[in-house]
Amino acid sequence: MVKAVEKAKADTKSVATKKHLIAVTGDKGGTGKSTWSRGMIDLLASKHIQCAAYDADKRNAQLYRYYKDFGDGVKRIDISARGGADALLDDMEGVGDKVMLVDLPAGGNEAFEKLEAEMGLLDSAKELGYDITIVSVLSRVKDSVNALKLLMDFTGDAVGYVAVKNLYFGDAEKFRILDNSKTKKQLEQLGGVVITMPDLYDDTFELLDETNLTFRAAVEEGSSLSRSHRSRIYQWLKQFEAEVMKAEALLGVKP
Repeated sequence: MVKAVEKAKADTKSVATKKHLIAVTGDKGGTGKSTWSRGMIDLLASKHIQCAAYDADKRNAQLYRYYKDFGDGVKRIDISARGGADALLDDMEGVGDKVMLVDLPAGGNEAFEKLEAEMGLLDSAKELGYDITIVSVLSRVKDSVNALKLLMDFTGDAVGYVAVKNLYFGDAEKFRILDNSKTKKQLEQLGGVVITMPDLYDDTFELLDETNLTFRAAVEEGSSLSRSHRSRIYQWLKQFEAEVMKAEALLGVKP
């Protein structure tokens, strides 16, 4: 009986200290992967969950541009260069934040394969106590689904999966290529989850882009944005959180 109680306590502690490495990808630029990453950083901060963020998109370092001065900032890493991702692995061992988020460049499946070939990311993460979740932000085109399939074929059941329908490209039910695909069935068989990312009014999105404002900063008291823009962003954040919570076990959003 005593041993059973001790095991239960140990299991509880293990769950409480579980760490997550989230790799965010898309088949090409413009799918919304950096927008999703921005929302995720804001959400984790609002829940007081430690997060280290990395921008691996050297051509369009959007995440770094918005969040370089937010919390502990965002580190830039160059996966295309030999040793360019060393900071990520070193921080996983040395810093050990509960969530580490990496915004991969477009065509992230190639980047992930390079990380695995160069540093054995899957085994290293497991050794350091991290669960890996690949977040694939999708448009409605077949290339998005094909890129997700390539990732799943490569990593199999060694990681978790979250597929994100970016509603900028249309309502959720219009993602017919994904919904009718064997890829979605494969994802679900591997324990993956399909969620959505809400669309944000173009004028509001462009205003954030012009001012480099984070989502949370945009709705705070004293923000330079008008009430209508603040209200749209506030609603977007609420909807974003509701969707992310559908995959909370995969994304480490529990405090």
